[in-house]
Amino acid sequence: MNHLHKNKKANHKDPVCGMDVSTENNAITATWNNQTYYFCAQHCREEFEKAPEAYQKKSSFFLKRWWNNYLKRLNKVTNGKPQCCD
Repeated sequence: MNHLHKNKKANHKDPVCGMDVSTENNAITATWNNQTYYFCAQHCREEFEKAPEAYQKKSSFFLKRWWNNYLKRLNKVTNGKPQCCD
């Protein structure tokens, strides 16, 4: 089953929005505390650079922020109306 592991490109999570980011194609990066972080867009990198400690993996702040962003998008799509299951 070695053919399943031929593609060895590295993927990382954008610490700001949670999107999967490939290290290929001139990735947007920032280094903090000797660790390289990858971003989906320049805007996410700028947000990270304002307060990098707030986006550490160990912080529950990241998960809360991700969940709040998800709920905002969901409310926008559904116009704030609850969805019914039929």
